[in-house]
Amino acid sequence: MRVRIEPTFGSTFGEAALSPDTTSGALSEKDALAVVVGDRFSTYLHHWRLYEANGRAPRRWNWPAFLFSSLWFFFRRMHAWGAIWFILSPLMMTTFVLTGLPWLSLPSFVVFRVLAGILANPLYLAHCRRIVRTVDAKHRGAHRRHLELRKAGGVSYTALVIALAVTASQNTLINLAVRSMPKETPMQSSVHVASNWPDPLDPQLEEVEREEYQEQMRAIAMTAWPAGIPTDGNACIVELRLAPPGRVLEANVLEPCTLNDEQREMMLGEIRRTDFTIQGKMRFFNRHTLIGLRK
Repeated sequence: MRVRIEPTFGSTFGEAALSPDTTSGALSEKDALAVVVGDRFSTYLHHWRLYEANGRAPRRWNWPAFLFSSLWFFFRRMHAWGAIWFILSPLMMTTFVLTGLPWLSLPSFVVFRVLAGILANPLYLAHCRRIVRTVDAKHRGAHRRHLELRKAGGVSYTALVIALAVTASQNTLINLAVRSMPKETPMQSSVHVASNWPDPLDPQLEEVEREEYQEQMRAIAMTAWPAGIPTDGNACIVELRLAPPGRVLEANVLEPCTLNDEQREMMLGEIRRTDFTIQGKMRFFNRHTLIGLRK
Protein backbone atom coordinates (compact mmCIF):
# COMPACT_ATOMS: atom_id res chain seq x y z
CA MET A 1 0.00 0.00 0.00
CA ARG A 2 1.25 3.47 -0.81
CA VAL A 3 0.86 6.37 1.58
CA ARG A 4 0.51 9.98 0.49
CA ILE A 5 0.46 12.97 2.86
CA GLU A 6 -1.79 15.84 1.85
CA PRO A 7 -1.82 19.14 3.82
CA THR A 8 -5.19 20.44 4.91
CA PHE A 9 -5.08 24.24 5.02
CA GLY A 10 -8.41 24.78 6.71
CA SER A 11 -9.12 26.65 9.89
CA THR A 12 -6.18 25.20 11.80
CA PHE A 13 -3.42 24.53 9.22
CA GLY A 14 -1.79 22.36 11.84
CA GLU A 15 -2.91 18.91 10.76
CA ALA A 16 -1.56 16.98 7.79
CA ALA A 17 -3.90 14.24 6.66
CA LEU A 18 -2.45 10.81 5.94
CA SER A 19 -4.03 9.13 2.96
CA PRO A 20 -3.07 6.17 0.70
CA ASP A 21 -0.57 7.09 -2.35
CA THR A 22 3.28 8.37 -2.09
CA THR A 23 6.54 6.57 -1.96
CA SER A 24 8.79 9.14 -0.30
CA GLY A 25 6.49 10.03 2.59
CA ALA A 26 8.19 13.47 2.76
CA LEU A 27 6.38 16.67 3.64
CA SER A 28 6.90 19.84 1.61
CA GLU A 29 8.42 22.75 3.51
CA LYS A 30 5.09 24.57 3.79
CA ASP A 31 3.33 21.44 4.99
CA ALA A 32 6.04 20.83 7.57
CA LEU A 33 5.94 24.47 8.74
CA ALA A 34 2.16 24.20 9.09
CA VAL A 35 2.61 21.28 11.48
CA VAL A 36 5.33 23.11 13.46
CA VAL A 37 3.39 26.37 13.87
CA GLY A 38 -0.01 24.87 14.55
CA ASP A 39 -3.29 26.80 14.65
CA ARG A 40 -1.83 30.21 13.73
CA PHE A 41 -0.11 29.05 10.55
CA SER A 42 -2.44 31.10 8.33
CA THR A 43 -1.23 34.25 10.13
CA TYR A 44 2.44 33.37 9.86
CA LEU A 45 2.02 32.24 6.26
CA HIS A 46 0.94 35.83 5.59
CA HIS A 47 3.83 37.27 7.66
CA TRP A 48 6.45 35.05 6.02
CA ARG A 49 5.18 35.56 2.42
CA LEU A 50 5.80 31.91 1.63
CA TYR A 51 3.33 31.95 -1.29
CA GLU A 52 5.01 34.91 -3.00
CA ALA A 53 7.21 33.87 -5.93
CA ASN A 54 9.57 36.87 -5.65
CA GLY A 55 11.07 35.51 -2.42
CA ARG A 56 10.72 38.71 -0.42
CA ALA A 57 11.84 38.77 3.21
CA PRO A 58 9.24 38.25 5.97
CA ARG A 59 7.16 41.23 7.05
CA ARG A 60 9.05 43.37 9.54
CA TRP A 61 6.52 43.76 12.33
CA ASN A 62 4.89 41.50 14.89
CA TRP A 63 2.55 43.15 17.39
CA PRO A 64 2.47 40.33 19.98
CA ALA A 65 6.28 40.27 20.06
CA PHE A 66 6.38 44.07 20.45
CA LEU A 67 3.84 44.04 23.29
CA PHE A 68 5.18 41.03 25.20
CA SER A 69 8.80 40.61 23.93
CA SER A 70 10.45 37.84 26.01
CA LEU A 71 7.08 36.30 26.95
CA TRP A 72 6.20 35.89 23.27
CA PHE A 73 9.54 34.19 22.54
CA PHE A 74 9.10 31.75 25.43
CA PHE A 75 5.50 31.05 24.37
CA ARG A 76 6.72 30.18 20.85
CA ARG A 77 9.42 27.88 22.31
CA MET A 78 12.23 30.23 21.26
CA HIS A 79 13.87 29.96 24.65
CA ALA A 80 17.31 31.33 23.73
CA TRP A 81 15.87 34.53 22.26
CA GLY A 82 13.44 34.80 25.16
CA ALA A 83 16.36 34.65 27.60
CA ILE A 84 18.21 37.38 25.70
CA TRP A 85 15.25 39.78 25.87
CA PHE A 86 14.46 38.71 29.43
CA ILE A 87 17.98 39.47 30.70
CA LEU A 88 19.30 42.36 28.60
CA SER A 89 16.33 44.75 28.76
CA PRO A 90 15.98 44.85 32.59
CA LEU A 91 19.78 44.81 32.93
CA MET A 92 20.14 47.92 30.78
CA MET A 93 17.32 49.73 32.59
CA THR A 94 18.74 48.90 36.03
CA THR A 95 22.23 49.96 34.95
CA PHE A 96 20.98 53.36 33.83
CA VAL A 97 19.13 53.88 37.14
CA LEU A 98 22.11 52.88 39.27
CA THR A 99 24.53 55.08 37.28
CA GLY A 100 22.38 58.17 37.74
CA LEU A 101 20.86 58.19 34.24
CA PRO A 102 17.27 57.09 34.92
CA TRP A 103 15.97 59.11 31.97
CA LEU A 104 17.62 56.56 29.65
CA SER A 105 15.69 53.63 31.14
CA LEU A 106 12.46 54.23 29.24
CA PRO A 107 14.17 54.71 25.83
CA SER A 108 16.14 51.47 26.33
CA PHE A 109 12.90 49.65 27.24
CA VAL A 110 11.21 50.95 24.08
CA VAL A 111 14.23 50.06 21.90
CA PHE A 112 14.16 46.42 23.06
CA ARG A 113 10.39 46.20 22.44
CA VAL A 114 10.74 47.67 18.94
CA LEU A 115 13.59 45.26 18.12
CA ALA A 116 11.38 42.37 19.24
CA GLY A 117 8.57 43.55 16.97
CA ILE A 118 10.91 43.94 13.99
CA LEU A 119 12.91 40.73 14.37
CA ALA A 120 10.19 38.34 15.57
CA ASN A 121 8.91 37.14 12.17
CA PRO A 122 12.29 36.32 10.55
CA LEU A 123 13.57 34.79 13.80
CA TYR A 124 10.48 32.62 14.13
CA LEU A 125 10.73 31.46 10.50
CA ALA A 126 14.39 30.53 11.03
CA HIS A 127 13.43 28.70 14.25
CA CYS A 128 10.69 26.67 12.53
CA ARG A 129 12.89 25.80 9.56
CA ARG A 130 15.60 24.61 11.94
CA ILE A 131 13.07 22.28 13.58
CA VAL A 132 12.05 20.89 10.17
CA ARG A 133 15.69 20.25 9.16
CA THR A 134 16.45 18.56 12.48
CA VAL A 135 13.43 16.28 12.28
CA ASP A 136 14.10 15.40 8.64
CA ALA A 137 17.70 14.48 9.49
CA LYS A 138 16.84 12.31 12.50
CA HIS A 139 13.61 10.53 11.59
CA ARG A 140 12.30 8.37 8.76
CA GLY A 141 8.71 7.84 7.82
CA ALA A 142 6.01 10.43 7.29
CA HIS A 143 3.96 9.54 10.34
CA ARG A 144 6.99 9.69 12.66
CA ARG A 145 8.13 13.02 11.22
CA HIS A 146 4.64 14.43 11.62
CA LEU A 147 4.58 13.47 15.30
CA GLU A 148 8.06 14.87 15.97
CA LEU A 149 7.26 18.15 14.22
CA ARG A 150 4.15 18.59 16.37
CA LYS A 151 6.12 17.71 19.48
CA ALA A 152 8.95 20.20 18.78
CA GLY A 153 6.70 23.00 17.50
CA GLY A 154 3.52 24.65 18.63
CA VAL A 155 3.38 26.78 21.76
CA SER A 156 4.31 26.20 25.40
CA TYR A 157 1.91 27.42 28.09
CA THR A 158 4.25 25.96 30.70
CA ALA A 159 7.14 28.15 29.54
CA LEU A 160 4.81 31.15 29.48
CA VAL A 161 3.65 30.61 33.07
CA ILE A 162 7.22 30.10 34.29
CA ALA A 163 8.38 33.25 32.46
CA LEU A 164 5.53 35.27 33.99
CA ALA A 165 6.42 34.06 37.48
CA VAL A 166 10.13 34.77 37.02
CA THR A 167 9.34 38.21 35.55
CA ALA A 168 7.27 39.11 38.61
CA SER A 169 10.07 37.94 40.90
CA GLN A 170 12.64 39.82 38.83
CA ASN A 171 10.71 43.09 39.03
CA THR A 172 10.34 42.68 42.79
CA LEU A 173 14.08 42.07 43.25
CA ILE A 174 14.99 45.08 41.09
CA ASN A 175 12.66 47.35 43.09
CA LEU A 176 14.10 46.09 46.37
CA ALA A 177 17.66 46.63 45.13
CA VAL A 178 16.95 50.19 44.00
CA ARG A 179 15.11 51.07 47.21
CA SER A 180 17.86 49.59 49.38
CA MET A 181 20.45 51.95 47.94
CA PRO A 182 21.69 54.36 50.63
CA LYS A 183 19.77 57.62 50.65
CA GLU A 184 21.85 60.76 50.64
CA THR A 185 21.35 63.25 53.48
CA PRO A 186 22.88 66.68 52.71
CA MET A 187 25.09 68.16 55.43
CA GLN A 188 25.15 71.80 56.37
CA SER A 189 28.39 72.54 54.57
CA SER A 190 29.45 74.03 51.28
CA VAL A 191 30.11 70.57 49.83
CA HIS A 192 28.04 67.44 50.50
CA VAL A 193 30.37 64.61 51.60
CA ALA A 194 29.43 61.09 50.58
CA SER A 195 28.42 59.05 53.63
CA ASN A 196 28.79 55.61 52.07
CA TRP A 197 32.54 55.70 51.49
CA PRO A 198 34.47 53.22 53.68
CA ASP A 199 36.42 54.49 56.68
CA PRO A 200 39.95 55.53 55.62
CA LEU A 201 43.03 54.05 57.17
CA ASP A 202 44.23 57.51 58.20
CA PRO A 203 41.24 59.75 59.14
CA GLN A 204 43.34 62.89 59.53
CA LEU A 205 45.00 62.51 56.15
CA GLU A 206 41.64 61.73 54.55
CA GLU A 207 40.11 64.88 56.08
CA VAL A 208 42.97 67.02 54.81
CA GLU A 209 42.54 65.62 51.29
CA ARG A 210 38.79 66.19 51.49
CA GLU A 211 39.20 69.84 52.50
CA GLU A 212 41.76 70.35 49.76
CA TYR A 213 39.37 68.83 47.22
CA GLN A 214 36.54 71.02 48.48
CA GLU A 215 38.65 74.12 47.92
CA GLN A 216 39.59 72.95 44.43
CA MET A 217 35.93 72.34 43.56
CA ARG A 218 34.99 75.78 44.85
CA ALA A 219 37.83 77.39 42.88
CA ILE A 220 36.66 75.71 39.68
CA ALA A 221 33.09 76.83 40.31
CA MET A 222 34.18 80.41 41.01
CA THR A 223 35.29 80.74 37.38
CA ALA A 224 31.57 80.82 36.55
CA TRP A 225 30.88 83.85 38.80
CA PRO A 226 29.31 86.62 36.66
CA ALA A 227 31.77 89.24 35.48
CA GLY A 228 31.52 92.60 37.20
CA ILE A 229 29.78 91.23 40.31
CA PRO A 230 31.97 91.54 43.41
CA THR A 231 32.32 88.44 45.54
CA ASP A 232 32.54 90.43 48.75
CA GLY A 233 29.12 90.47 50.36
CA ASN A 234 27.66 88.23 47.64
CA ALA A 235 27.18 84.47 47.91
CA CYS A 236 25.33 81.58 46.32
CA ILE A 237 25.13 77.87 46.93
CA VAL A 238 24.76 75.74 43.82
CA GLU A 239 23.42 72.19 43.92
CA LEU A 240 25.08 69.94 41.34
CA ARG A 241 24.39 66.47 40.02
CA LEU A 242 27.68 65.18 38.69
CA ALA A 243 28.38 62.15 36.52
CA PRO A 244 31.79 60.68 37.40
CA PRO A 245 34.43 61.78 36.95
CA GLY A 246 33.02 65.34 36.90
CA ARG A 247 30.53 66.07 34.12
CA VAL A 248 27.59 68.27 35.18
CA LEU A 249 24.16 66.67 34.71
CA GLU A 250 22.13 69.34 36.50
CA ALA A 251 22.80 72.62 38.34
CA ASN A 252 20.39 74.63 40.51
CA VAL A 253 20.79 77.72 42.68
CA LEU A 254 19.60 77.36 46.28
CA GLU A 255 18.18 80.18 48.36
CA PRO A 256 19.28 82.54 49.73
CA CYS A 257 21.31 83.93 46.83
CA THR A 258 22.27 87.57 46.32
CA LEU A 259 22.37 87.39 42.50
CA ASN A 260 19.41 88.47 40.40
CA ASP A 261 17.71 86.13 37.91
CA GLU A 262 19.81 87.19 34.93
CA GLN A 263 23.06 86.81 36.85
CA ARG A 264 21.96 83.40 38.14
CA GLU A 265 21.25 82.15 34.62
CA MET A 266 24.63 83.41 33.43
CA MET A 267 26.38 81.59 36.28
CA LEU A 268 24.41 78.36 35.80
CA GLY A 269 25.11 78.37 32.08
CA GLU A 270 28.84 78.54 32.74
CA ILE A 271 28.66 75.87 35.45
CA ARG A 272 26.81 73.46 33.14
CA ARG A 273 29.69 73.78 30.69
CA THR A 274 32.32 73.25 33.38
CA ASP A 275 34.25 70.01 33.80
CA PHE A 276 34.67 69.41 37.54
CA THR A 277 37.12 66.56 37.07
CA ILE A 278 39.89 66.48 39.66
CA GLN A 279 41.79 63.26 39.11
CA GLY A 280 41.42 60.71 41.89
CA LYS A 281 39.26 62.86 44.19
CA MET A 282 35.69 62.10 43.16
CA ARG A 283 35.73 59.29 45.72
CA PHE A 284 35.05 61.83 48.48
CA PHE A 285 31.66 62.86 47.14
CA ASN A 286 28.47 61.40 45.76
CA ARG A 287 26.64 62.64 42.70
CA HIS A 288 24.66 65.29 44.63
CA THR A 289 27.04 68.07 45.60
CA LEU A 290 26.58 71.52 47.12
CA ILE A 291 29.21 74.14 46.30
CA GLY A 292 29.32 77.52 48.01
CA LEU A 293 30.31 80.30 45.61
CA ARG A 294 31.74 82.90 47.95
CA LYS A 295 35.14 84.16 49.06
